[in-house]
Amino acid sequence: MRTNLGIDSSPSGHAAQRRVNELKPPPRQIKPAREHKLGATGRSFAILEHVAGSRAPVDVLDIIASLKLPKATAYRMVDWFVTQGYLSREPGRRRLIVGPKLTNLAFGALSSSMRNDTPHVVLQRLVHTLNETCNIGTLLNGEVIYLDRVEAEHWPLRLHYTIGSRVPLHCSAIGKLFLALAPSPRRRRLLQSLELRRFTDSTITDHARLDIELRQIRKEQVSFDREEYLVGVVCMAVPVIGKNGEILAALAVQAPEARMNVQNARRHLPILQRAAGELAEIFQDKN
Repeated sequence: MRTNLGIDSSPSGHAAQRRVNELKPPPRQIKPAREHKLGATGRSFAILEHVAGSRAPVDVLDIIASLKLPKATAYRMVDWFVTQGYLSREPGRRRLIVGPKLTNLAFGALSSSMRNDTPHVVLQRLVHTLNETCNIGTLLNGEVIYLDRVEAEHWPLRLHYTIGSRVPLHCSAIGKLFLALAPSPRRRRLLQSLELRRFTDSTITDHARLDIELRQIRKEQVSFDREEYLVGVVCMAVPVIGKNGEILAALAVQAPEARMNVQNARRHLPILQRAAGELAEIFQDKN
């Protein structure tokens, strides 16, 4: 007998259907090992993103709770990241911070993305407008590192730095800006680890005096290097601020004091701030 759907419901029809089903290959099974590998990869990135995105050192128990990871798995993966240098232990404590290998990886990716890209065009235009050398810098392992730099070409006296050059925190305009605008716990950790080494007669080597300077920078949102790192060189820096109010990078203009003292630098402040606003939009669009 056939139903109105055209399916044979007779006993012989059911037997034939069973034989057809027996000849069909079994459905493909996903290998457990493959599932485990993908799961481990996702967990790895989740742990690194969690630590990198935190404004304070992270406890392993926080990772376990936030990412819903098995306790043994989380401890095993964290220990591996620490031994490989992607994560580090907070000095004297067990909480986690970003390690040197991860920061170098992040810097390499960001620096590579900026070459021949829109941020570089903004920097070139700024140098053409100000007729002075400008650079974009960020904080890496307790030092300022240049992400991009464009030299003013027509001046006989130039400052020879390159992308990737590093300068100290306490005596550079970008460094003091990052110190001033860092969340209080991070600022305290950075200041405790800083050796206030003297580079010139103008270098601030006293913690109390540096604290006064940082408070002024927070108030004005602009930082100056008054020949504190190199004799005869003045620098002014402004922050590149993200949507959440965090400092993404810093934009600076730098010149010999004979051409640009602090008073002259302040005249460039509106132009520098507008360029920093452009960079903030670009960086956030990339994210």
